[in-house]
Amino acid sequence: MTVPDSDLVCSLTATDYRDRQAAWRTVGKYVTASTAVPGGLRMSFAPARGLADSLTELVRLEGECCAWMAFALSESPDGIGLSITANGVDGERAVRETFAPLVGSLEQTRS
Repeated sequence: MTVPDSDLVCSLTATDYRDRQAAWRTVGKYVTASTAVPGGLRMSFAPARGLADSLTELVRLEGECCAWMAFALSESPDGIGLSITANGVDGERAVRETFAPLVGSLEQTRS
C-alpha cells in the first residue's frame, strides 16, 4: 500500500517547523536506543525529570500538524518508549526520515 504524498503533509510554517525540530533535538539527547518497526520506528529514552511531560506535549503538537502519523508512548522505571508509525510504505519512509536526526544523534554518541 502506498500513501499519496499529498496525505503526508505537515501544516507547520517554516519558523514553527524549525522550533519543533529544536524541541525534538532537545528530547533526543535522552534517546538510548532506536529500532525500526513496521510502519516506522520505536525509540527508547532514558528516564529524566520532566521528559515524559515534554514528550507528551510534542506528541500532542505533532498530532495537530501531522495527523498522518500515529504516536504511542509508554513508561517504565527503565525509561520511556515512543513508537511513531504511519500507514503504507511512503508513510513508513516519511516517519523514518523525519525522525532520523534523533536516531543519528544516538549513533554519534556511540562513536
